[in-house]
Amino acid sequence: MKTSGLLLCSLALLLARPGHAAVECALQGSPTLDFGTVDPFTGGNVPTQVTINWSCSRGFFESNQNTMCVHVNTDGSGGMLPRRLLATSGQPPSLPFNVYDSAARSTVVGQPGGATNTGVGVNVSMPFFTFNDSGTVTLYGLFPAPLPGTTRAELHQAIMTGSQVRVRTGGFNQSCSAGAGSVTDTYTLTAQVNIPDQCQVTATDLDFGTRNTPLTQADSTSSITVRCSNSTDFEIGLNGGLTGTRQMTNGSYLMDYELYQNAGRNVVWGNVPGERQAGTGLGPGSGLNFTVYGRVFADPTAEAGSYADTVTVEVTF
Repeated sequence: MKTSGLLLCSLALLLARPGHAAVECALQGSPTLDFGTVDPFTGGNVPTQVTINWSCSRGFFESNQNTMCVHVNTDGSGGMLPRRLLATSGQPPSLPFNVYDSAARSTVVGQPGGATNTGVGVNVSMPFFTFNDSGTVTLYGLFPAPLPGTTRAELHQAIMTGSQVRVRTGGFNQSCSAGAGSVTDTYTLTAQVNIPDQCQVTATDLDFGTRNTPLTQADSTSSITVRCSNSTDFEIGLNGGLTGTRQMTNGSYLMDYELYQNAGRNVVWGNVPGERQAGTGLGPGSGLNFTVYGRVFADPTAEAGSYADTVTVEVTF
């Protein structure tokens, strides 16, 4: 009798243990919403998405039909409507984006206590003697246009730590708003976009006007405007024209000229190291202007006619 009583007690303990285990759900890994590389001149409206693995378990006496709610916390600065991507250098401006519950990208995923508390609902089924379930859930991101005019050329990130996974027991398709369910896991969602170094250049014609013969020395100016990503270092080079030797042509006739970086016209502007102009971009919304100082040299033998050349402006960054 004593031995039988001990066996019965041991069996009761084994049966009671699973009954105390609640429904638990968790996400695997550290998901990243990657918007890729976005040209600062063309801007945003870039969609992306991340699919995350999840797993759930339940105790013997726990509900076999449940709703898992996947939430997303604020960005590192507490923003949610919108969330913002910060340059890794810490310099402004930040870039707005958000996380949505579907491909329609109309409902922002939030978290209880935030500006919005909507979560992504997932039905979790563990019928009869099934105590585990797993699958995937997708979060959708959108990086909208236009970009700020001073957008920096570097990686921008938002790290949403403490994002919650909650579980509502006792049925499928339950609401994932207003703090529903118990928190069973937290995870970190990272969003990122890379803004590359990028430049655009425009230039005006260098016109020496109409001159009499015999030709005397003549000066004129033109301008070059460069727009580059904020913090992008660049150099502007001017080539030797169509002849390679900076000569304007009128049929078989040639006329020498030169291009300079300064009004004193003693610093040549070329396209080799030491002869280029340098600058640093302020962002695609701000152009930097550079003056080209040109000079046609006196030529008492110059023939009458129209002389021209084409100079290529090359911006390296």
